[in-house]
Amino acid sequence: MKKNFKLVLGLILLTALVLRLFKLQELFFFTMDESLIAFRALGLFKYHRPFLIGGGSPLQVHLPPYFYYLASILLFPFNFNPLGWGISGALIGVITVFLLFKLTKKLFNQSTALVASILYATSFTSVFFDRHFWPMSLNPIYTLASMLLLLKLDQKKSWVYFALAGIMVMAITSDPSNIPLILTILTYIFVRRKKLSLTHTYYAGLSALIVFFTPLFLFDIRHQWVNFSAVTKLFEKTSMLSFDYQRLIDALLLVPRSLIRFYHSSQTNLVELHSYCIPFADARQHNLSVILVIFAIGLLIWFIKTTQHTFLKYLLIFYFFGITLFGVLGYSIFDHYLTGLLPIFAIITAFTLSSLPKKLGYLVLASLIMLNLFQISKVNNPYGLKNKQDIVNWSLEKLGDEPFYLDSISKCHRENGLRYLFELTDNPPQQSFMDPNFFWLYQDPPALKTPNKTLLVTDKPFALENQILYQQSFGALNAYIYQSTH
Repeated sequence: MKKNFKLVLGLILLTALVLRLFKLQELFFFTMDESLIAFRALGLFKYHRPFLIGGGSPLQVHLPPYFYYLASILLFPFNFNPLGWGISGALIGVITVFLLFKLTKKLFNQSTALVASILYATSFTSVFFDRHFWPMSLNPIYTLASMLLLLKLDQKKSWVYFALAGIMVMAITSDPSNIPLILTILTYIFVRRKKLSLTHTYYAGLSALIVFFTPLFLFDIRHQWVNFSAVTKLFEKTSMLSFDYQRLIDALLLVPRSLIRFYHSSQTNLVELHSYCIPFADARQHNLSVILVIFAIGLLIWFIKTTQHTFLKYLLIFYFFGITLFGVLGYSIFDHYLTGLLPIFAIITAFTLSSLPKKLGYLVLASLIMLNLFQISKVNNPYGLKNKQDIVNWSLEKLGDEPFYLDSISKCHRENGLRYLFELTDNPPQQSFMDPNFFWLYQDPPALKTPNKTLLVTDKPFALENQILYQQSFGALNAYIYQSTH
């Protein structure tokens, strides 16, 4: 029996790895947000530019730099090729599946743990969130590792408290969407404080605060407190936002809608799955069956009332209220904010299936797996990394060493990460459309004089046919080289 169990778990982990490496280069999602992190890695190791702050946040302040340093370390062995993050993301996904198995086994039993693992391993949404390496990539691991550590707090071992503190720092450093996780941990510790070591809690908490704020203080001391003073902008921006009834509804329904999308995603174009572009983001939430959403609401309420594991209840409730508050304040709501709940969705589903008659449970499980595998087989990314790297290689072949201006025309896909890919070559553009945002990250500053030739990348038709020297299509992207008229 033990050998069979190990074999099944091994097959699940192998399946998770294969699905996360499937057509890696063609499907890898790489745009401006990802290229910013890649530029920091390049600056750290190649240009010897350490940094004290990380990414910006909706809170109007920059976060500590720890996620950027981790991302830089993961990119360095691959000579800064973004595809390295795809490999790292696949391995992170496998670790997530394994941690999910361990947590579910502790909370319920081995069979439920295997079901949760195979659900997460094959879920279309989970697979392609794991493949997309960015600040929210590690949210599922933060959630699972925190839950496993919470179960060990009663042992009063100091390393558990400090490990949990470290995860809290990394989680909030990666993205503020992890605030519900932090509130869950703090609430659980407060409720069980009489059974825990207050000494370990105090020193671990103090260490977390010091580690979190030290680089931010050092940065602000050197920059006239520009980062911390930006907190005032949060209140200014919030006061300027107007109440939007639709945004409130979207916030209230985001958790159940995301649970449905864990089971099935009709959007097999990865741009539609990952993009912040409003038409795609709205479609992800609104093109769902009302009946399925009502079912998801009932399932979540039933699970919260049924489960005896309080930290799972806290997590779901804090995510719900956090997202709702964000919506009430007038901010845009995206399903990306719930990546930390994806493994919890797997647990909820596995627990539900274990409550059904055995044959019915197996039938539903098999149906979910087959449906998601079918969707994975249909997936595409016409704006994928391979197409963008092919554009770079083609343009360098046509331009040689000639200086050029890099431009892009599009509503949703203009910020496409190409400027970073050119930075890895021997002939980066002398000027580009990304210079106002990224000039400070380049090895050499943009030229003062505009070059005579332009490389334009767009997913729209281009009208200056009489001036075009070369043109080629790469997936959904069209590349044109023409004589500049600047």
